[in-house]
Formats: sequence, C-alpha cells, structure tokens
Amino acid sequence: MKKIYLLSAVALMGLASCNDFDDQFHLGNQIGDKKEATIELTDADYASISNLATNKALAAELDKSITDGTTPYTDALKALKDTKSFGTLITADQFLPAFIQDKYPEADLGSKFKVTYNEYCGKSEYLKDFNSLIGEVTLSADDYNTAWEGNSTATYLTPATIGKMSAVLDERLPDAEEGNTVVVNYAYSDFEPAGGGTETPSDGTTKIADVIANTDGGEYAVKGIVCATYRTGFLLKDNTGYILVYKSSNVNIGDEVKVTGTTTKYGGLMQFPAKNTELTIEVTKAGKEPNFKHPTPKALAAADFEAYSLNPYVAYVTYQGNLSITTNSKGNKYYNVTISGTEKQGSLANVPDGLVDESLSGKDIVVYGYAIGATGTDGKYLNTMVTSVAEASSAAKRNVMRAAANGGANKAAVYKYDGSKWKIYSTDGAKVIAAQPEWYSLIGSNTISKPANYFPTLLQREYPFAADGQKVAVAYRKAASTMAVVEYTYSATDGWAASKEYKKETTTFSKTENGIEARISVYINESLLGNEGGFKIYNVDLGALSYVWQNTTGYGWKASAHTDKNYSSESWVVSPAINFKKAEKPELVFDEAMNFLSGNNREDFISVRVSTDFDGENVAAATWETLNVKSGVDGSSWTFYTIEPISLAQYVGKNIHIAFVYKSTDEIAPTYEFKNFIVREEGATAE
Repeated sequence: MKKIYLLSAVALMGLASCNDFDDQFHLGNQIGDKKEATIELTDADYASISNLATNKALAAELDKSITDGTTPYTDALKALKDTKSFGTLITADQFLPAFIQDKYPEADLGSKFKVTYNEYCGKSEYLKDFNSLIGEVTLSADDYNTAWEGNSTATYLTPATIGKMSAVLDERLPDAEEGNTVVVNYAYSDFEPAGGGTETPSDGTTKIADVIANTDGGEYAVKGIVCATYRTGFLLKDNTGYILVYKSSNVNIGDEVKVTGTTTKYGGLMQFPAKNTELTIEVTKAGKEPNFKHPTPKALAAADFEAYSLNPYVAYVTYQGNLSITTNSKGNKYYNVTISGTEKQGSLANVPDGLVDESLSGKDIVVYGYAIGATGTDGKYLNTMVTSVAEASSAAKRNVMRAAANGGANKAAVYKYDGSKWKIYSTDGAKVIAAQPEWYSLIGSNTISKPANYFPTLLQREYPFAADGQKVAVAYRKAASTMAVVEYTYSATDGWAASKEYKKETTTFSKTENGIEARISVYINESLLGNEGGFKIYNVDLGALSYVWQNTTGYGWKASAHTDKNYSSESWVVSPAINFKKAEKPELVFDEAMNFLSGNNREDFISVRVSTDFDGENVAAATWETLNVKSGVDGSSWTFYTIEPISLAQYVGKNIHIAFVYKSTDEIAPTYEFKNFIVREEGATAE
C-alpha cells in the first residue's frame, strides 16, 4: 500500500547545524528574502540526513513510543544511507526539515523548498509466490512417454501434448503442496510427429505437412502465416510445417496468406516455384499476427552442416562463421559463410538490400535465419533466409558453438500447483517467464550470477514490441542448485532495467514561525495495481451478479456487469477520506479505459463524484457532486488515457470522498477500468 499523506506536519524548533554541506545549486549558505529552491536528493544526501544530530534525536524520541525495547526508528535512520529511500518509519515530512534547515540556515519566512526524493514502495506483490519456488525439473524420456501415453516415441512436446504437463509434473513431484512453483525445462516442436496432430482444413486448403510430404509434387492451395521474407519470395508456416514460396511479393511478416500452385523439389525441399507454373498469392488477412516472433533457434555447428547436406529441413537456426561477399560479372552478389571444421558453408540467400552490412565481409559473424535447403555439389551450401546478421565477439563465437552442443531442452516455463493441478504461471500486470536454455548457452554459463549484465539485452530480443511500463519477471538458475526470480520493467526511453523498489515523489516545504514544515504536495498516490488504495465497494444493485468491481494487478480497479450476458446493476467504489484543511489548489488525475460502450453516453454508465458529508456507510444518504471528466476514452478500446487534471479547489478546508459509480442495463454493460489515482496540489509531481 502506498503512503497516503496526512495533514500533520512535524514542526522542528531550533534546528541546529551539525555538518557543513556544499549547496548543490550554488546558492551559497543562505537564501535572502523570500526565495524558492528546487532540490533533488543525491545518494550522498541520504547519508547526510542519516547523520544529522537533530534527526538522530528525533528518531530516539520516536523510539520511546515502542514498548518492546527495540529502536526501529534509530535503526531505520542508520539504514537510510544504504536504502536511499524514505518509508513508513523514516518519512520525508519528518526528517527532511533538519536537512533543509542545515543547508539554508538563513532562509527567510515564507521561503519554499521543492524537494524530490525516493519513496519506498516495495516489490510487486505477486513475487511473494516465488518464496515457494522448489527448483527446476528437466523432462526425461519417461516424462515424454507419459505425455504421449504410448502414442508416440517422440522425446519432445508439441501443441497436442503440452497440455499434458500437469500429469507429467504430478509424477515427477508427487509431494507438491498448493502454491509451489517450479521451472520446467523441456524439448518442444511446433509440429506434430510425422506432420499429424491437426484436423484437415475446412476451407479447401491443404496442411503444409501433407504438401511437403508429396515429394513428387502436385497442385495445392495452402494457407499460413508469413514468418520471413527475402528479395525473391517468402516462407509460409501453418501449425504443421513450413514451405518456401519462390516468388517476389509485397507480403509482410505476420500476414495470413493463401498460396495456390504446383509444388516442385529444390535444394532437397518442396516449394512453390514461380517459373513454369501458375502461382497465385492472396493476402487473406494483413497483419494477422502483428507481433509474430521467431521460434527458439537451433544452433548449428560443423557436424550439423554435414548432416544437413544429407537431410535438409526447414528450421529457424543460428550459426557462426566468416562472411565473404563477392560480386560476379552480372552484378549478382553472393554472401557465403565459411564454417570452421567443415567444407560446407552457409549461403545467405537473396539478401534484401541493406540487411547485411557490406563492411562485415571478411569478418566473423553470427547469423540468425531460416534454413531453407541445401544446394551446390554434395549439398555444399546451406541456404538461409536471413533475419539478422551481426559481427561476432569472441564470447559470441564460443557461445554459439556451446549452444550447438547442448541439445535436449529448448524451452523453459514456470508452473504453479493450485492444489489439484499444475498450471502455467500467470498474473495480471506482468509476464512471468523462465530463462530459456538458449540464454545460458549465449551467456556461456549454466548459471547466471549477474542478470543485470544480460537480461536487458535478452528481454529486448524476447519482447521487441514491449509497451512502456511492461513488467517481466524472470526465474533463473543463480547457482548450481539455487533458483532466483528478478523483475524487470521496460521504459520507452531507457529500455529494460530491474524494477525499482521506490518511486520518485516531490514535497514542498516552507519556512514558517515554527521552522521548516512540510506542505502537502500529494494527498494520495496509488497505482491501484494489485492494491485497493483504501477504496471500498458499496453495492446498490447487483441483480443476479455476485460482484461488479474488482481490484486487479494488471488494470487497477475494474468494473463489468457482463458474465454470460449483460446484467442491470449499480455499484460504487469510494476513496478513503481526503483532508483538504490546509490545501491550496488540490486537483485529481487518473488513468482510465472503457470498452463495450457501443456508442452510448459515458455519463449514463460511469461517473466520478465527490461528497463532503459521506459517513462511510451509506452512499445513498450522502450528497454527491459529479465531476466533469475529460479524456480520450470513447468506450471502444482497452487503451488507457490520462484524464485532464480536475480542480478540487472548491473543497479546500473540507474532508472529501471521491466515488466512481458504475451502472449498466440488460442491453449495455461496458467494462471500465481506472488506475494511477493521484490527488495532489496543482504542479506537484509523483512518479
């Protein structure tokens, strides 16, 4: 629960200076007349605050209220230099006045100091689940046999068998208790053994697995998702296999495409060629999978190139070698990659302009792309539809080779036991994943002692389309037999970084007759993500529903009267009391989203109201005024908008409650969400 500021300032009389500090803003040792200063605390400032004699005396005085003989305030003050954030014991409004007085002992009455500091907010609540993380499990041949129930000898899972993981874990972990979590490492394939496992399409198309199984070729229509492109074609996949379409087209990765034509064999694989056949390409749904991600790459070493020449396949791969770019007399460019330990080579096929930097010729590189066949004498060249190429560092060279040698598991996931069944771990507001087997290979170690050195880069590759504020928790092997979990947050400006356990807040202090006193800058600052923020639900009419409002970790407070159908309802969620007795220009701001309004008036279904006489029990008996909310919400999407700040100046000197009122009918039951609820003085910040 974040801190709710109360309207009681600690007035410290006769503050004495203990240490001399340089004014970080070069204002000298005093402020003349009525001046204002803006201060952002540095790491060193927290140590200074901790060491001030006035603050030590204040902490000792507060300890007198503790009857068990401990000194929590004194201990917390000592720790301030390390935690570098204020909390529930050592608060900014109590312990910053002495610091300000020491910096500006000559400040005149009325001088104001706007101070920005760290306020402890703790770790995400769901991370407590991993106190019951019991380790990791790597599936064995017996485990795969359990999953396949004797129907296949495959030593991997597929879309048809991944749902059997609970039964597998039941056998491996018979003594599991409710709440236990575990990391599971396993081998996985997108495709069923022998191309089976899916029903025949009902739209007249044929499964890709069946098309490529006919090595004599034939006339077919297939439908799938474009997973890669190059200058003269693209690669198409469905849930049974891949097929190359060798014809220039304006399709994009993620498009759903239907291809009709005659297949032939080239490079040891079946494909749709452009020459000598009637080939049609139809985009049936542009951008059907806009966030398409390539699968975990298969890392290839010299022995894999030798094997590939004899038995080509389509797969997402990575390999390392020395790049040679040459141009023939017709101006055609060839991009060949020499592989250490074999005469076989990688061939970067039909490379799009600008994808491969010409300056890489002659250098060691790491390639990512799709293997699409073996050409040349004795299958010398492994044709690759490239997705990325980069110069290889010394570490990358070693790690790609190590990845090729690992084999076995290529996936990892976090599962949680609910008392009866193992389920993939999920929570609102954050993604929870396990460090993938490939990560350890790329890092070059079976353990990760310093995740900050690697996870930001790996998460960027894993979530290239992450939204600002996206959180991802990663379970990883910290030591040989020790698992750990760390949460990262994505910033649109700074990328991925470990989630902070504090937030930035700003409070304004004034020089009064009593000394330096805190002015209230922020009355409430609640994300509402997984915490109720002191709000309470008051149901007026639930009809057949059991609830309308619920607090979630992903969306804050959420209201909906739709389950199997729409229901008529009225339900309120009301804030704790907010004291404006010393307020000057208070205002309200929050983020909101609304969907399924179906073009109706917002005010008929959601309103934000203020009361000065609510007794905390009966919303109907109180007087409520409706606020004018202005935001970009049109009631037709899940997009959150920040409302324009609403002035609450008319309530200065009073205690108020703020209510969100949700109503619905049997015809219309929109879903409404709000979060990041802030009541502050105009111009104050709380990040």
